[in-house]
Amino acid sequence: MSEKHAIYHSPIRSIFDKFSRAKDASLVYGEPIELENKRVLPVAKVNYYVGGGGGYSDANEKTSAAQGEGGGGHFAIKPVGVFEITSEKVKFKPVINIYFILTVFSMVTLGLGFLLKRSRK
Repeated sequence: MSEKHAIYHSPIRSIFDKFSRAKDASLVYGEPIELENKRVLPVAKVNYYVGGGGGYSDANEKTSAAQGEGGGGHFAIKPVGVFEITSEKVKFKPVINIYFILTVFSMVTLGLGFLLKRSRK
């Protein structure tokens, strides 16, 4: 009697394969975009944490046992800027964080207001 073993391909494995390769630059650098005489290369900061389990299936004539699998994770992708590439030069243009700018502006405004109030006394 010959036993047939089904080949099981885990859907979780493809996720692990994709994110376990540190050399996969497409996670940080997107695909270049051709625009007139320029090439624009988006840049992002990528953080990810993944975990998972496996599955097992033992299907024979006497018993049929199966166990499932599961996984989860957290992915955070933050745009950093773009590289603008022309035949003459390569220039990095960062993304402007408006919340940071507003926070700094508020702190400076409050500080100046406090100093002006103290100087009038």
